[in-house]
Amino acid sequence: MAKTNFDFLSDIDFLQKVSVDTLECLASECQLKELAVGEVLFQDGEEGDSMYVILSGELVVSKNEIEIARRAKGDYLGEMALVESKPRSATVVSAVPTRLLEITQEQFQTKLSASPDALIAIMKTLSSRARENLKIFESPDSSRLRLDEPESKKKLEKHVKYLMQEAGLTSREADVARLICTGLSDKEIAKKLELSHHTVKDHLKKIYAKFRVHARAQLVSLMYK
Repeated sequence: MAKTNFDFLSDIDFLQKVSVDTLECLASECQLKELAVGEVLFQDGEEGDSMYVILSGELVVSKNEIEIARRAKGDYLGEMALVESKPRSATVVSAVPTRLLEITQEQFQTKLSASPDALIAIMKTLSSRARENLKIFESPDSSRLRLDEPESKKKLEKHVKYLMQEAGLTSREADVARLICTGLSDKEIAKKLELSHHTVKDHLKKIYAKFRVHARAQLVSLMYK
């Protein structure tokens, strides 16, 4: 049986505490959006007031013309536009014909205005995700970088961390990716992070999948392109 709009919304983590009635009402008002191959969903820097759930197809997320992630069926993006109107942080283009469910900021806030507990739960979830993302920007050498390295290297490090964040790396995966870029082997990374060799390899597979690369050289090239 094909999934309904309600089913797709129910799968979104920060909507799971919303009442069935509220979610059904929201699902009934969401608009379908269809993109042809190569069509832009939104551009880096433009104002955003909607989030999108992918019903079918695939989207490419890029920054400064560098692909940093891909999103497919069941994924969602642009959720921060539901709670604040700020410029988009990346450009999103369809890789194949893609169907999306659009949730506007107005729809979201109107449907949840009578459910403060649900709204608080959503805000807590978004806040938690934001904190997790910020962990990627932390490293044991962060203070040394700010004090000792040239401005160009600080900008490069910021770019690398941004790519890791946009690709959806966990804090530990970001640690592994950062060490890969410094030229350490799997065994050296395992020792430095106090992990097993098997765990490092597992993290590496996930990193490759998220960046859609197949080798260390490709990862490093993407990081420093």
